[in-house]
This record gives sequence, C-alpha cells and structure tokens, in this order.
Amino acid sequence: MKINWTILILVLVLATGCSTTPPPQAPNIPNDVAAILEWETEGRVGIRTQDDALSGNFYWHKTPNAFELNIVGPFGQGATTLSGDDHSVTLKTDDRSVTGNDAETLLFNELGWHFPIRQVNYWIRGLAHPTSPADIVYRADGKLIEKLVQDGWTVTYRDYTQLEHLSLPQRMQVERAPYRVNLIITQWAVK
Repeated sequence: MKINWTILILVLVLATGCSTTPPPQAPNIPNDVAAILEWETEGRVGIRTQDDALSGNFYWHKTPNAFELNIVGPFGQGATTLSGDDHSVTLKTDDRSVTGNDAETLLFNELGWHFPIRQVNYWIRGLAHPTSPADIVYRADGKLIEKLVQDGWTVTYRDYTQLEHLSLPQRMQVERAPYRVNLIITQWAVK
C-alpha cells in the first residue's frame, strides 16, 4: 500500500492545530443590568404621534460615550439615524442631515416629537432613571419592573428575555399622550 506522504503530513498538521486551538471566550457579561456599559439591540419599533404613525426595524448601539440609533421603515424605506456623543448629535434622514447639541431638542425641532432620550437609556434596560422620582410596580417576582411612571411618561414592560443570568426587556411600551412607542427587542448584546 502506497501512502501519499504530503496528504498524511497535512492531516497531522491540521489535527494538531485543531487540538491546540483554545475554545472561544464567552462575552464579558456584567453581573447586574445596572452595570451594563455598552449594548446593541435590534428589533421592531412602532411610533405613534398626534399626527403620524410609523413602524420599522431598529438597531441601537450604545457605548459609555456615544450612541447610534437606526430606524428603517418597511421594505428598507424611510431610514432615520440619530447618533452622537456628549458634545453633539446628528439626525440623518433620507434627504437631510442636521446636527445639534441635544438629542431631545433636535428630535423636537426637526420632527416635532418630544421623546426622553436620557431616560430611555435606562428604561430600555428595565431601570428607572436615577436622577428623578419614579412610581414603580413590580411583577410578582418582586424584582422585574412591570410598570414605571417617571417624568410624565409611562413605561410598561410586557415581556423579558434572558441573556445568560440577566433579565432584559423584550417587549415594552413608552407613552405620554399623544406619543406612544412600542419596542419588540429581538436581540441583545451587552458588555
């Protein structure tokens, strides 16, 4: 029996390489929801104002110093991006780009929407904003928030999902008449 030495050596090298390759590392997930410093979420969003109703998909990437929120309408139409850091914020639509100092002010000036961006950074994680009073109703487990009323807004948590040991919102509604935002989060990644 004749052995092709090149093939045998290649197989041995590959087998040795596979056996010494370390397993992939699990992402560094914080011990507590409040300790999350960075996240990415994806899902569906429905926005209702007194004059309009919009729906689409969203992608939100938040780091300690910056954020980017993309909302794309059905069939890829009507893309809107809100991005920024501690010093400036930019709102881009299909045909326009505007920069300002504050996301809430920019949204109101350009779209006519009042929306509490600072608070939503906490609400999306299932937390009350730490600098203002909140009325909180907990679920039967006494740990997860069912309903939160803060700064004139009502946040209702319909479902949570598990990301390893963390419970994170999966379906939530944020409203203050005439505004209502429904989020269905299909994917979470946290650091």
